[in-house]
Amino acid sequence: MQNKKIKAMRKLIYYIAVATMLSACATTEPVKLQVTPIGQEPSKVKDQYVYVLPQTVLKVEVTLREVRSIPGPYWEYAEKYLGLKEVVKTKSSQWNIWDVAIGQHLELDPKHFYSLNVIEGILDGASLNPYLEKGIILSGTETIDESIKGNGLQSTSRDNFVRYDDLGVSNNFEERTETMYKTIVTDTAFVEVPVQRTVVEQKSSATKAKEAANFILELRTRRFEMLTGEYEVYPDGEAMGASIEKLDQMEASYLSLFTGKTITRVMKRTWFIVPETGVDPTRYSLDVFSNQLGFVPAEMNEGQDLEVVINPMGKTIRVGGYFSANSVPPNALLYRIPDLAELKVMLGEQALATHRISIYQSGHLLTAPIY
Repeated sequence: MQNKKIKAMRKLIYYIAVATMLSACATTEPVKLQVTPIGQEPSKVKDQYVYVLPQTVLKVEVTLREVRSIPGPYWEYAEKYLGLKEVVKTKSSQWNIWDVAIGQHLELDPKHFYSLNVIEGILDGASLNPYLEKGIILSGTETIDESIKGNGLQSTSRDNFVRYDDLGVSNNFEERTETMYKTIVTDTAFVEVPVQRTVVEQKSSATKAKEAANFILELRTRRFEMLTGEYEVYPDGEAMGASIEKLDQMEASYLSLFTGKTITRVMKRTWFIVPETGVDPTRYSLDVFSNQLGFVPAEMNEGQDLEVVINPMGKTIRVGGYFSANSVPPNALLYRIPDLAELKVMLGEQALATHRISIYQSGHLLTAPIY
């Protein structure tokens, strides 16, 4: 009796399973898809999915370094009072390109918006996730946050660092006694009487230079006495180091009155470049660079052109040759594989940097099956 019940139950489960499978097969409609550019969709569609192909945007950052030399106010007396011959005698400025950096990010390609049209059946949107996650296609809702700092944010206070505010420790004026003769008229003759007066006048550059040189020598003497223990009150511990450091700073400050100052300034310029579509080499002009003036207007006819040269290497030509974008088969997703390109940053005929990068615009269109 028990065996009969078990057999009957097995038959019932079997019939239910078969009925369920047949019902599923009868209600499942094959999916038929067709990819078209936006605006060229079929007249009758059940559903649509819009996607975009990515394009590569390059970010070129050039780091410049300016070395400025400014003569000190007493440079003419450097050899006379201090025995220094190698000093800055004229103002000069030298620019050079210190570094080049290339970055990239993806944006929507406005030339490649597509509609994935569902003509028959139901498309599971999750089937697009692998392509979206890898960035092969974009949904069109992605946001970009890339910025470039403008030249207006660069410091304009560089001249503050080349002022010579402290020209000496003595007064800028000196008193001088001079003798004048006053004529006195007597009954019988004219008599010249000497009269002394004190004149206050500004010191000459030679005088101030001599005082500054003497002060430098005095600082050196103090430092020597401190290091050799000849001071009556000898600093100890951290006070010793702080005193020596302060003397060094004072000497360097006054010594620059004779030797001049050389300062270095670093600045950056950045550009965005959207490479053109295609496999032909392209050149992109960034600016005109001069070793004496930095970046200058092209109208000055001075300096060399700073350019970016992109040469696609054609690694995807053979792959793309098997497919024509004019005849996309049904149930296929249209996408693009990036091509490898050689990018050079050129200053005139000199290559400053060479990079190998992947660029979507230089690649070819392909299809992948989707259901």
